[in-house]
Order: sequence, then structure tokens, then C-alpha cells
Amino acid sequence: MTALVPKSARILAVAPSHAYDEVRLAAGLEIVRAHGHTIEVMPGALQPHRYFAGSDAHRRDQLVHALTSSDVDAVWMIRGGSGMNRLLAELPWDALPERPLIGFSDTTPLLEALRVRGKGRGIHGPVLHSLPNTNEESVAHLFALLAGASLPPLAGETWVGGSASGPLVGGNLCTLTSNCGTPFQLNASGAIVVLEEIGEHPYRIDRMLVQCRDSGSFDGVVGFAIGSFTGCEPPPSATYTLRDMLLEILEPLGVPILGNLPIGHGPENHAFEVGASGRLSEGALHLSPALA
Repeated sequence: MTALVPKSARILAVAPSHAYDEVRLAAGLEIVRAHGHTIEVMPGALQPHRYFAGSDAHRRDQLVHALTSSDVDAVWMIRGGSGMNRLLAELPWDALPERPLIGFSDTTPLLEALRVRGKGRGIHGPVLHSLPNTNEESVAHLFALLAGASLPPLAGETWVGGSASGPLVGGNLCTLTSNCGTPFQLNASGAIVVLEEIGEHPYRIDRMLVQCRDSGSFDGVVGFAIGSFTGCEPPPSATYTLRDMLLEILEPLGVPILGNLPIGHGPENHAFEVGASGRLSEGALHLSPALA
């Protein structure tokens, strides 16, 4: 097996999104090092500006250094939140070498942009800030993925039956929606779209799904893999469930849908390689490594 991120790799931690808590970062770094990896934090990463870890220029320059420097082998995001969409148009896409990048949430648009441009092997998985709150099974899964090991299928619940195969794309719904109508819009053609969310009211999720559908983001999709929607449930008085609302919009697209997968903002956050081949079957999402 070929490791995505070998133990000999130099990993650089960067903060291109929200400001972070240094205690939580230290705990995340300790977990990475306990698994035998070498990781350093980009000097001067935290220069708070409003709710961001730094100004746009500061965060862009740090991200570009991490993505292009010859002495960096892999990049790990410190935190999600917001701000990534402010940087995408200013990245030197033609100059980016291919290297692994780990993150999720606000990192989702960057992972998709790298995939479409053939500029990296993106790993949709816990940021360092959330790693200490990720359960043991998900952490073990993450480091097995980085080591290039074969992975067991992820168990889910069949919402719309059928099977489908294709590259795994997507991630956080809100950040995918924010790029509708831009050069960084999700390209789901021939792909299985993974969706997860946190802290959004059902009516907002409804609106985001419709925007993705009507903008063409879901054109050509072959299946949906639905992760956790943490803190997104309807009020107790509601006569519908979140699943009802999701299916009302997604089921007419006529593709298999697997729900309740352990991917998202909760303690369960099983990593997957963006662009790697996946297969939906009854009750399971099967993962396989992308071609080297």
C-alpha cells in the first residue's frame, strides 16, 4: 500500500479561516504526533482580524506558502468556520504542486477546487481544532486512510435504493452553496455527492439544496451520501423530519441516496479522499483509494 501521508512527511498546519483556540490546537497536534507524524504550525498563523485568523492577505499568503513551499509535504487545516471563499480567486492555481491537504467544513470549497484542477489529493477529515472532539473510531479511520490502508465500508441507512459508483465529492452544504455561480462551483458530474451540515434551520437547508440544484451544482450526480446534520432538526412541534425535507428535494433527481453516514461536524467524522472512487450499495458507502 502507498501512504497518502507517510510518517516521514513534513506536515504544515495553517489557519486560512476562522480564529482558533490555542489549547484545542495543541491537543490536536498532540494526537497527530502520537500517531508518528511530524507536524508544525505555520509561524504567525494567528493574527486575529474580526472573526478570522488574520486579514485576507495574511491568510492567503500563509496558505499559498503551505501549498507551494518545496519543504512542505502535506497541509493540515487548523480550523474551519468561514473565509475560504474570500481566498480562492487569489490562489496561484497554475503554480500549485500536487500535495495532500486535510480539512473539512470551510475547507470544502478548496478541496473541490483542487480536485477539479488536478492540484492535490484532498482528504475530507477533521481539522486540528476538532480532532480532540472526534471519537476514537473516526480518528483510527483517519490515520488508516493517511497510511493508505484498506478501509471498511461506512454503514448508513438506505433512503433511496440502488447502487452507484463514482468519485466522492462535496462536503459541507453551506460552503458548497456559497460558491454557486462562481468559477469554484461544485462539479458533480458522474460523482457521488457527500453532504453534511451543522447549526442550520431546516428552512435554510431547504433553500441551500434548491440553490445547488437550480444552479447546476448537482447536474450529472449519480448518488448522494448524506452525513450528519448536527443541530439542524426541526422544532418538536414540526410534523416533518429533516429526512422528509431532504428527500423532497433530492429524491426527484432519481439517484440512490444513503443517509445517516458517520461524516460531519459531530464526534463521528470518518475521513474520505475527495475524488477517490466510492460505491453506494444497500446500507453502505464503500471507499477505495484514488489512483496515485
